[in-house]
Amino acid sequence: MHKNTIKEYVKRVNNFNDEEYLFSTIAVSSGPTIMGEKPSSIVTLKNSNRNLRDCWYNVREKVKNNFNIDYIELNEEKEFVTVLIYNRDILKDILENKRKRSFLKRFGYDEDMELDEMLKHLKSRFKRSCPHEVGIFLGYPIADVAMFVSCPNKACLKVGYWKVYHNLEQAEYIFKKYDSIKANIINLIKQGVNPSQLMEYRVQFNCY
Repeated sequence: MHKNTIKEYVKRVNNFNDEEYLFSTIAVSSGPTIMGEKPSSIVTLKNSNRNLRDCWYNVREKVKNNFNIDYIELNEEKEFVTVLIYNRDILKDILENKRKRSFLKRFGYDEDMELDEMLKHLKSRFKRSCPHEVGIFLGYPIADVAMFVSCPNKACLKVGYWKVYHNLEQAEYIFKKYDSIKANIINLIKQGVNPSQLMEYRVQFNCY
C-alpha cells in the first residue's frame, strides 16, 4: 500500500472519537473475518493514547451487530483486553473437522465439545500464555500449526499471518487476499466512510 494512503488514513482516524477509532481498529485488524474469509481474528485493545479497552466494554454489542460477528474476551487486564472476533458459522465448521479435533484433544479439548465450550477452554489457556493451538481457531493450516507446535525453531518458508512450512503458494494467495481486504477498508475510511458504517460498502471489501 502506498505510504501516502497510510499517512492520510492515520491522519483521519486520529481525528475520530474513541468509538469510531475503536471501530476502525477492529475493522482493519479483523477485516478478513468480518468479510467471511477468515474464521476469527485477535485484537488487543489498550488504554494508552486512547481508552480503547474501556470503550470496548461500552460498545461491544454495537460492534457485534454492526459487523455481524461474535466475540469472546480471551484475556482481560486492567489496561488492556484481548478479544477474539469470530464468525460463528465458519469457525464451527472448521472445528468440526476430525483431524483438527484430534489435534486439539492433546490440549484438553474433548472431541464432543460444542463451540462455546471450546472457546471457554481456549480462554482458560490464555491465562497462562498465548496457546499455540489458537492457530487452528484463526484458520491457519493444521500442518503449519502442528509443525510450529512440535518444532518452533525450525526454519520456515515464510512468515506472514502465520509461519508457513508447507504449500507456500497457497499461503501467499491467502496472505494477499487478507491484505487486499484490509487495504480496501483503509481506502474507504480514508475516503470519508465512517468505520461504524463500513458494512454498507461491503461489496468493495473483496476487490482482490
